[in-house]
Amino acid sequence: MRRLSSCGSRAQLLCGMRDPPRPGPEPLLRSSLVNNRTQAKVAEELGMQEYAITNDKTKRPVALRTKTLADLLESFIAALYIDKDLEYVHTFMNVCFFPRLKEFILNQDWNDPKSQLQQCCLTLRTEGKEPDIPLYKTLQTVGPSHARTYTVAVYFKGERIGCGKGPSIQQAEMGAAMDALEKYNFPQMAHQKRFIERKYRQELKEMRWEREHQEKEPDETEDIKK
Repeated sequence: MRRLSSCGSRAQLLCGMRDPPRPGPEPLLRSSLVNNRTQAKVAEELGMQEYAITNDKTKRPVALRTKTLADLLESFIAALYIDKDLEYVHTFMNVCFFPRLKEFILNQDWNDPKSQLQQCCLTLRTEGKEPDIPLYKTLQTVGPSHARTYTVAVYFKGERIGCGKGPSIQQAEMGAAMDALEKYNFPQMAHQKRFIERKYRQELKEMRWEREHQEKEPDETEDIKK
C-alpha cells in the first residue's frame, strides 16, 4: 500500500501541474493536493472506508485514521493510473478532487488544527521576548494496548485552553488544538474569518447552497419512495 500511495501522490501532482493556473498561491494548491486531511476527507465523502479490508475479525465498522484514509485514496489513484492511464486519473481528479479544493482552502482544511493553533499563538508574542508556543500534556490513558483512548490537554502561557480525546496521542492533540481554536479568543482567527467572508462572500454563499441542496436530495428521494 505504501508504494501505491507514493505512486498515487505523484499522479495527483502530475494532474495538478497539467491543470490551468488557478487564483491563489500555487504552493497552497500543491499542498492541498497531497495533504492528508484533504485526501482523507475526499476518501470519506466517496465512501472508500467501506471497501477497506482490515484485520478486525468482528467485521464491525472501524474508524480509520486520517493517514490511513489518505493512503487509501492515493492507492486507489495509483491503481487507476496503473490499470488505465493518466487520462483516467485526470478525469477522477477533475470530478472528485479539484472541485473541493476551493472549499478546502477557504475553510483552511489543508491546515491541521495544531499548525493553526501554533500560528495563532505566535501572533500573540510579546515584543522583544521569546514567543510562547502551545504545550501538550497527556492527562489520561485508558483501555487495553490494542484499543487505548488518550486524553490530552493543551496549555498556552500556563493556561489550559483546550482538551481532546483520541485513539492515539496525535489525534488527541489534534482534538485539543481544535477545542482551543473554538474556545480561546485569538484575534487572528476572527480577522481571517472576516477577511474570507468579505473577499469570498459569493463563493461561500454558493458552497453553502450546494451543501444544503445535497443534504436535501436524500430526504426528497426517501419521500418519493414512500
